Amino acid sequence: MQTMTDQLVLDSPRPIARELDFLMQRTGQDELTLLSQAMRLGLGMLYRQSAEQAFIDEVLTRSEAIAALGTQRVAEIEYAKQALTQDVARGLGL
Repeated sequence: MQTMTDQLVLDSPRPIARELDFLMQRTGQDELTLLSQAMRLGLGMLYRQSAEQAFIDEVLTRSEAIAALGTQRVAEIEYAKQALTQDVARGLGL
């Protein structure tokens, strides 16, 4: 019988089985718990990346972006966007 770990190893070039074994030994948590945590963390990261891009593309309003990302991250994105715009303008001699 094939376990979730076995299937992940077949589908991925990364040593997921080794990573899961390491985490199970170190944390004492079972495979399903660790995979569930990994799914939540991964989805959270994908959500943040998507929300950041939507804000950059002006699909999300500033208030929506703050709700999704927090004030600090929105300020960082705004600063980076402004700096990039200024750098491009300087590079074009505008």
